[in-house]
Amino acid sequence: MTTPSVRHSVQTDRADSKLESDVSLNSRDVLALLVLWCGVCLLFWKSLHPGEFWWTDESRHAMNGVFFFDLWQDMPWKAPYEYALQYFAQYPALALNWYPPFFPVVESVFFAVFGITEFSAHLTVMAFALAGVSAWYAWTSPIWGRAVAVLSCLLYLSTPGVLDWTRSVMLEVPAVAMIIVSILAFERYLALPDWRRAGLAGLALASMLLLKQTTVFILPALLAYALLTGHGRLLWRKEAALAYIIVGTAIALLTMHALKFGAVPVNSLVDQFGSNSSQLFNGRRWGYFWSALWDVCRWPLGIAILIGTALRAGIGTRGKPQDSLIFFWLAASYLFTTLVVGSGEGNVPRYTMYALPPLALLACMPLSRGVVLNAGIRRAAFVFLAVLAGWNVYAGSTKPHPYVAGYEQAAEFVAGQDDTGLILFAGKHDGNFIFHLRAVDPGKNKAVLRADKILVSMAVHKSFGMVSYVQNVEDVVGLIDRYGVGIVVIESRDVVDLPEFKLLVKAMDDHRFRAIREIPVLTNVPEFDNLSIRVYRYLDKKEQAGDLVIPLPHMGMEIKLKPQQNKSR
Repeated sequence: MTTPSVRHSVQTDRADSKLESDVSLNSRDVLALLVLWCGVCLLFWKSLHPGEFWWTDESRHAMNGVFFFDLWQDMPWKAPYEYALQYFAQYPALALNWYPPFFPVVESVFFAVFGITEFSAHLTVMAFALAGVSAWYAWTSPIWGRAVAVLSCLLYLSTPGVLDWTRSVMLEVPAVAMIIVSILAFERYLALPDWRRAGLAGLALASMLLLKQTTVFILPALLAYALLTGHGRLLWRKEAALAYIIVGTAIALLTMHALKFGAVPVNSLVDQFGSNSSQLFNGRRWGYFWSALWDVCRWPLGIAILIGTALRAGIGTRGKPQDSLIFFWLAASYLFTTLVVGSGEGNVPRYTMYALPPLALLACMPLSRGVVLNAGIRRAAFVFLAVLAGWNVYAGSTKPHPYVAGYEQAAEFVAGQDDTGLILFAGKHDGNFIFHLRAVDPGKNKAVLRADKILVSMAVHKSFGMVSYVQNVEDVVGLIDRYGVGIVVIESRDVVDLPEFKLLVKAMDDHRFRAIREIPVLTNVPEFDNLSIRVYRYLDKKEQAGDLVIPLPHMGMEIKLKPQQNKSR
């Protein structure tokens, strides 16, 4: 007779054996992973050497990584906060007040290995994509099969409408990759709840949250999935306490970050639901996600998703427990995007990326024997989806990546000038210029002032409000004198459309300024056609006297710029 303890041991051994079989790789798995990795490399190849960053947030994410690269070298452990403030004063292209640190910490490693270049920044995103597809295959292949795992992954990554965002130095692909890694770790814990798997699940979820706050939407989806599939009791085991501690620590850090620096985004979100301006019950708000999703996917993939969804939701089909997670994931992404992002035409298409993995999985449902019993239909579906995935990957691999180039050349020219004093930059792509200036100035001798911080205070976008500090040309020259500016760099066309920038351009006609270089901007982005970068020397340069204050009213603080920070004379 088998005792209870023996039966428990046998069950545990079987569970362990099943888990090990799930994660073990045979030759077919290796081949499937190679196909996925090659697909990622093909899609990202054009973006590794595109020219320069085309979207302004890219340079912010890159500079965040440079900050941590310098932090590890300078090791200012006695006053890290003061170091961060002074670093922002010298290189005002950081976005640490908006974004958590996980991505730039990883990126700093790539900068250390490959140098401070756009290549290193793009390579970081590609590394996250490779990690994401590997985790996706490990999760989906044992459940729905290799064909579903490979094709759904390729369809998600190559979706035409978001390919430019996928390959840019943005956080969506890394965020989705960490969501997938977290789902895999969560599933492993549910399969066999022990301390090690609880710790790994907690680390994955914490890293996900510390990469981008928007990933929080997946937490209620995972909770609902665990409860619905009968695993709710596993969330209250003592082993789960380790995961709660790790995730709770990450949430506490994000909360402190939001309270300290998140006034602008938090207030913007609150204003959306104010009594006078709320659009919460606007039909367009609740429908825009789906119209944007259709535009992003295009009709072949859109039709495949509709067919797969109908089959999966059909009565009488045999499903997997994880099928519910697909729909919870999709619903949570839809609700989050609709409630938080709203109906902004610029952002919603990009945020559909969070819903694309489960949608691509639904599109591939006809390949699953548990959904479609007829082998002929499954073969036809495979051919259609394989051709679609192959075409999307091919089209994506041949599509040029957006770029805006010329700022590296401008940075090299300015870095080679003597007696620059502080460098004033006015334009849309200040981050590009600052990133390249830091790259060509390893001694960190140069410092940059942004015109949208000293002539006018603007946080990210004019809609968040502005505070102007100049009314005429003499006010502009007075600030240039006070800050000890010796070089002024201005984009030839005011893409930002600020009156203060126009006053600065007018001031350059004064005899005290001399144009010393004009560099054309090369781009394949129509918005930035006919643009150049103009460099002026201020002939009546003054010395910076004492600490100078850079006001940051949107953050409720100010930064004192110390004279010794500008080492170049």
